[in-house]
Amino acid sequence: MNYFFPPHAWFLFLTATLSLILGINTWHRRYILTGKILMYFMFSVTLWAFFSGIEAVTASLAGKIFWSKMEYFGFVWAAPLCFLLILSYTNNWKWANPSLLVVLAAISLITLILAWTNEYHNLIWDAFYTGSDKLNIIVYSHGIWFWIFNIFQFCLYCFNLVVLIDRLRFQKAPYRQQTITILVATLIPVVSGVLYIFNISPIPGLDWMPISTFFTGVIFAWSMHYYRLLDLVPIARETLVEQMLDGMIVLDDQQRIIDINPSARKMVANGENIKIGDHLADVLPELSSTISVSKSRSTTQILSYQETQDDQRFVDVRFTLLTGSKADANCSLVILRDITKRKNMEDSLNQANQELEKRIEEIQKLQHQLKEESIRDPLTNLYNRRYLMDAMQREFARARRDQYPVSIILADIDHFKRVNDTYGHLVGDGVLQQLSRILVSSFRLEDIVCRYGGEEFIIVMPDTTIETALSRIDSTRVLVESTILDISEQKVQITLSAGIAIFPDQGSDIDTVIKEADKALYRAKLEGRNRVIAGAISD
Repeated sequence: MNYFFPPHAWFLFLTATLSLILGINTWHRRYILTGKILMYFMFSVTLWAFFSGIEAVTASLAGKIFWSKMEYFGFVWAAPLCFLLILSYTNNWKWANPSLLVVLAAISLITLILAWTNEYHNLIWDAFYTGSDKLNIIVYSHGIWFWIFNIFQFCLYCFNLVVLIDRLRFQKAPYRQQTITILVATLIPVVSGVLYIFNISPIPGLDWMPISTFFTGVIFAWSMHYYRLLDLVPIARETLVEQMLDGMIVLDDQQRIIDINPSARKMVANGENIKIGDHLADVLPELSSTISVSKSRSTTQILSYQETQDDQRFVDVRFTLLTGSKADANCSLVILRDITKRKNMEDSLNQANQELEKRIEEIQKLQHQLKEESIRDPLTNLYNRRYLMDAMQREFARARRDQYPVSIILADIDHFKRVNDTYGHLVGDGVLQQLSRILVSSFRLEDIVCRYGGEEFIIVMPDTTIETALSRIDSTRVLVESTILDISEQKVQITLSAGIAIFPDQGSDIDTVIKEADKALYRAKLEGRNRVIAGAISD
């Protein structure tokens, strides 16, 4: 096969190389939808330009036709991908419904199939003519489907131009410069396509579209480098970000500021001097240190700015990590909110709450103390008669419901008057106190030990048989008898008598049961004291 290298062939290979490099360079931004579409667009241009270059250097007609068919592997996708690129960049996905996407893919696939089967229908090319010998060009006479597909392409490109021009009316730097570069990059293939299709090119038969895409690639590369295309993607920014009251700072994976709104500039020191591309550590070091530590997770913190000696400002900072589904790098969003008024109010409320909590705590302690004093005997610290009546009422009700017995022990110090007469009332009070401690330690936690009056004590034992109660109080009696009480340097020995009654066998109410216990105590006294008597249970 003979080859001839005309000048434009070298330019086509250069275009393919540039497009391939740009597509590869866009690979690491593929987690951004706009970047992914741009990558596919540049790869389609690579195929288109590369096979156009081979077609340009091929001398035979059959070879040229073959490589022209190969061009269609890139050519048919360029316009649809450019259309999707503009939709993604301008956030106009409302136009890209599933039906439209199916139509785009179907037309492109049909065109590709028709190109490869052209010899059967001539819908793409219906004749071939010799063009410039110096440039090794043949002139293609096109069939009806070629015109349909080019009208389809022209409509897509025109839509792109309209959308971009409309977006220019509202944008600010650097987004305006981005859009202008994309507009120019899109316009170049349109102009070159018109020159070729309508045969108004100075070189008949020379297809300028794949050649002109060289400048499209150069412009995209320029925009990505100087205007941060794909790093700064505008999404309704003018109506959302610019006017939001909260401050917003967007950072790339290297903590460079890629967007900042007016509210954020007002909230931070020297905010008006911050430029897009500045590193966060250089302009906001107080934020950079925290975000560096927390760059693997979202965090919240509060910064304090002392603007003057008497004016302190508080800013709530919320750092959110933004990760694409297949991202190799992370961007982050920093939201700033001035909470000075709220913070001052919170401090005032916290101080008031602390004082109120302190007062409430004091009141609760006082209430608890008053409650304890109302149900405790002040001398022995045992429950008093008032508490005893309430407790027995509860215990009897529970015992009646669950059907278990309650033993009631009425205990009395033998000859207590003799103790008072012999040692004095202070010693008598000490005897009552020490006996109370012995009683509490001798019975269960669920048992209720009360001072019934004078030297009399009542012990309520829930869910306890009369035999168990008899054994427990008798053991306590023996302990009391064997204990020498040392009170105010006086050695005192006492004995204890007790009577036992049981609910409900000896009474169905409090007074009856206590009366039965008192009878048993009376018998213990009559039989010589220092003993325990259980009341008789009637059959």
